[in-house]
Amino acid sequence: MQSSLSWIEWLDRLDRVLNGAREDLRALASFEDPIAVIERCKRQLSGLTDDLRLLDRRVLSTKPGAANTDRAGNLQKALDTTVFHLGTAVKAPAADSRSARERLITTIDSALRDSCYEAAMLLGPVRLRA
Repeated sequence: MQSSLSWIEWLDRLDRVLNGAREDLRALASFEDPIAVIERCKRQLSGLTDDLRLLDRRVLSTKPGAANTDRAGNLQKALDTTVFHLGTAVKAPAADSRSARERLITTIDSALRDSCYEAAMLLGPVRLRA
């Protein structure tokens, strides 16, 4: 079991990795070896998802009345989806058309945004209904 301090450290690392991955994605065309950049992002996010499974989710406050109170689970799913799309990009043939590569990059960016959103929801305040 990990303490709440571990959550803070993990979330800080997640923020740095997600922001770095989005910046790398925007500049992908300028990199000499874009596959290496995508693989690095995939490795970093895979490590974070593995660590998320080890963190104690009981330290997170629950949102009363919410249909799905497992915000860490939602973040886990979003990160897993992002890792999947990064893996797809690594395996995509270099000869694919420009439009196919752009669609793949757009899909990855969307998955990264979803992961950022779920991380924000994890940290968001609990709203009580009156």
